[in-house]
Order: sequence, then structure tokens, then C-alpha cells
Amino acid sequence: MDSVEVHLRPSQTLVGHSSNGYPTKVIEEDETRRIPNTLRFDVYRDQLRSATAPIREELRLVEQLLVKELQGSQSSITEMLSYVADLGGKRLRPCLLLLSAKASGLTSGLASEETIRLCAVVELVHTATLVHDDILDSALVRRHKETVHRKWTVPASVLVGDWLFTHAYGLANKGTSTIPGRWIADAAKQVCEGEIKQGTSIRHFELEIPEYIRLLEAKTGALCAVSCSLGAWSAGTDEATCHRMQQYGLKLGTAFQVFDDWLDVWGEQDGAGKTLGTDLSSFKPTLPAIRTLNRMPEESRATIIKRLNNGEKSAAEELRLAMDQCDASAFTKNFAKSLVLDAVQFLDDLPAGPSVASLRQLAMAVVERKG
Repeated sequence: MDSVEVHLRPSQTLVGHSSNGYPTKVIEEDETRRIPNTLRFDVYRDQLRSATAPIREELRLVEQLLVKELQGSQSSITEMLSYVADLGGKRLRPCLLLLSAKASGLTSGLASEETIRLCAVVELVHTATLVHDDILDSALVRRHKETVHRKWTVPASVLVGDWLFTHAYGLANKGTSTIPGRWIADAAKQVCEGEIKQGTSIRHFELEIPEYIRLLEAKTGALCAVSCSLGAWSAGTDEATCHRMQQYGLKLGTAFQVFDDWLDVWGEQDGAGKTLGTDLSSFKPTLPAIRTLNRMPEESRATIIKRLNNGEKSAAEELRLAMDQCDASAFTKNFAKSLVLDAVQFLDDLPAGPSVASLRQLAMAVVERKG
């Protein structure tokens, strides 16, 4: 589908997206107050704790399994694996998988052994991507700790990430069906493709919003999407429900990454628990940067893009100042929130219950976090 061209006045914001990810509904800035109050959470951690109440026992089992699976053949390897165990933080993807299973068909009792195992699979894949991402971004801190490549070496960090990927694939294929392994492999491939696309976008600030959103759908949305679809599948639900859950996860994961774009510019270092400001310093186009450039007069935009593409630090500093002088912050936040509103619409056909309510609450919470 061709991109949708929308011309904005200074007081306008975009909410709502077409199938290619581009916002299609224009609303006035003062109308953003009409976004449901449930979007305004004070503390993401508290909201996550509330949303995951229906799966607390299963999450404990997931943690036990992760400890068991993160064991190497040598003590030095096990030390590194133990160190990376907490990189994923709040276990969003296992939470999505478990809640999707309960919302889709598992209405009572504990989740199955397979569902628990698949939770460990998606967390291992996610952790592997973080280890590799930190190398690509030259990040110094992750979850308030030194990144793996800083504590050890880049080669060791690459191999730890590879270990996590391959172990996850083996764990996914321990069941009787080939579906988990195939779906996880496809999602991991999309993540890698998204990272490659982002790598090739460095110093290419001509990037437009629809293309950038497709990049994020692969980079972050794909793994959240497969977490939700695998949860539904493991509960024995039908293909249509698996697809709805997949779309919910895709939108939520993309919103998560858009909000990460906002955090990288305007987040608080102490609250984020990771190195901030790396996107612009590495000349990586993100949504706040693209929005700011699109608000500039054409001649000024062309000039600064040329300088950014040449790697001029002064151009990056000018762009950072320009971000604060336009609506890039509000635009990025509202873009993330509109993706969340799209996500929760895919839950409308599911039977009402605590798990569906938790999925709604979780979606809203990801765009109000500090890290």
C-alpha cells in the first residue's frame, strides 16, 4: 500500500494507523486529553505487577526453568549466562505468552508444561537480541549493570548471544509439533532483518515514517507477536484467534519500541536502566528525529540531512535542539499510544475475563514506563 500523505498544522497530532503503519487520523493537540485515563499510569512496575496477577504462579515456574536452562558446560560460560539472566527485566514476552494462553482458551488451572517451556524460549531469544543490540549500539549499561561486551569482550558477547539463540531453538522443538520451532525461527529472522535494516539506515535520514514503522515491526514487534500467537496456540485455540493475538502482539511490540525512541531522547538515565542518547549519537534515524526533520522547511531539511548523512556531530547537536523546539516529543508519545489503542481492538472478540483485562492493562502500561 502506498504511504498516506497527511499535512499538519502546528497544533495537530496524528493518531490511528493504516495497514502500512502510517497514522491516518488527525486530531487537535487539546483532543489528546480524550485518550482514556487508563493510559496515564504513574509507575510501570506497579501496573505490570497488577496486570500479571493471574499468571504469578506460572511466572515463578518460568523463572525456575530459565535458571535450569541457563547452564553451560563450563563454569566460565555459566557465569556469563547467569549474568545475562536478568537482562530482559520484567519478562514482558513470557507475560504476553501466558496471558494470551489464558485469554484464548486456558480459562482455569495452571498453564501446561509446553506453555511454560515456550515462555522460556521467547525470553531466551529476547535476551540474545539484547546482548547483540548492546554491541551494535556500543551501549555501556543494561538493567543498571555493565553490558556483557563491556564486562567481558565483544567476541565473547557475540558467542553468548549465539548460545542463547541456538538453545532457544532446541527448547522450542522439544514438543511433538514443529510449529513452535518454525514460528520462533521466523520471528527471529524478522528481528535480524529489522536490525539489518536499522543498520543500513544509519546516516540515512531521508527515511520516512511508514518505512521506519515497518522496520520496528520486524525489530521489536515480531517477537511480541509470536509470543502472543504461541500462547494462543499452546492453549489449543483456533487459527483465527492465534492471528488476532499475533496482531495484538505486533502492535504492542511496535508501540514499545516507538516509546523506546522517546525514552532515548527524553528519558531519565536513572529510571531507564540502560544507556540513553545512543540513537542520535550513532546517527540512527528514529521517530523523534524523522518527525523533527519533517517539520523543517524543505531547504533547511535538505541541508541538515546532508550534514547528518556525512556524520557531522554539530548537525546531530542541532537536530537534538530542534527536537525540543517542535512537537516531536508529543508526536512520538501519541504515536505509541495510538498503536496501543489499535492493539487492544484485537482483544474485543475474546471472552471477557481477568486475562483479557490484564492484556489491555499491559498494553496501556508499556507507553508509560521509565525504562
